[in-house]
Amino acid sequence: MPTDVRGVLTVERWRLAGATVVAARGDLDLGSVRRLRWSVDSVAPGSGPLVLDLSGVACFGSVGVAALLETARRARAFRIDFRLVCPDPVASVLDEVGVLDEFTVFDSRAAALAQSE
Repeated sequence: MPTDVRGVLTVERWRLAGATVVAARGDLDLGSVRRLRWSVDSVAPGSGPLVLDLSGVACFGSVGVAALLETARRARAFRIDFRLVCPDPVASVLDEVGVLDEFTVFDSRAAALAQSE
């Protein structure tokens, strides 16, 4: 019988157009947030913008909000240009809790990367 993997968070990271792109897909919850944090925390200062693409995230709550706020704080401390790709449902959650304005938000990865050019 196949294993049900719906909701499992996968995180990919690569370099593109002078930026580090981290793309997450699945559910960002207490059990998976460490995977995302490891990927974004290992971005070195001076390595260009960090584009975090959450367009593939289906489930996003308080754990995700806390992780994003910590990532933004760390990026500011290390002078990393942090760009967040977050259509709904992520954008709605961030807006509802009043922190959407804490981020430089883009509707698509292409738009976030175009900012670099």
